[in-house]
Amino acid sequence: MNWTVERSEDVMSDHRGNWAELANRLNALGLKLKLHAEQAKDDELSDALSTLRHQLEEAFAATGRAVEDEAVRADVREVARLLGEAVSHALTRLGDDVLETVRRRG
Repeated sequence: MNWTVERSEDVMSDHRGNWAELANRLNALGLKLKLHAEQAKDDELSDALSTLRHQLEEAFAATGRAVEDEAVRADVREVARLLGEAVSHALTRLGDDVLETVRRRG
């Protein structure tokens, strides 16, 4: 049982790292865009980019908090399960349709 807990923590740590990396890259991109806007001396664009950067930071912070919420994690697992079932059903149906078409032509 300890292995599962440790493994779960590793997975959560990996996910946090992925979100952190994405946030860092978006921040870097935002700064680059801001520099370009400043070089263009377009105050309106610069303000818009600053607002966008702030909103992205807030969105990632909220996402990070949501990931810690067990109810959110349970919902994500359920959505993933339902999505898996839907994709599986669609692919099975597609396979059946292809097989039927091949049989008719064969």
